[in-house]
Amino acid sequence: MSQENIETVRRAYEGVNARLEPPRELYDPGYEMDATDVAPDFGVVQGFEASRDALRGYWETFEEFQVEVEDVIHADHEYVITAVRDGGRMKGSDAEVWNRYFHVTTFRDGKIARVSIHTERNRALEAAGLRG
Repeated sequence: MSQENIETVRRAYEGVNARLEPPRELYDPGYEMDATDVAPDFGVVQGFEASRDALRGYWETFEEFQVEVEDVIHADHEYVITAVRDGGRMKGSDAEVWNRYFHVTTFRDGKIARVSIHTERNRALEAAGLRG
């Protein structure tokens, strides 16, 4: 099951890279995104469309936004924790900006039910109930 979950996470990132649109069918109807750790004002967003729309503003600050998996830290039937690098060239500029985050993807019945975004590996592990 964990390999299937890893592939689902990769497909979500691929959708963002290709068209700033993760495939909707990968997500649970009760999906939520928690960006509290990286953007406290952003907080927790309920629903696929709301979270996609909230992130789109960030994604669109780049000429061609990219998210790359640097490492799969943990994967089981419930969680996939990835170290990612995201960013690209800023619109209207030659400057490139890259950020590193840790994403904790929670699965329910084979679908992505929750994603939390963290700046530190230990915080991501703790969010998944694992020792940091």
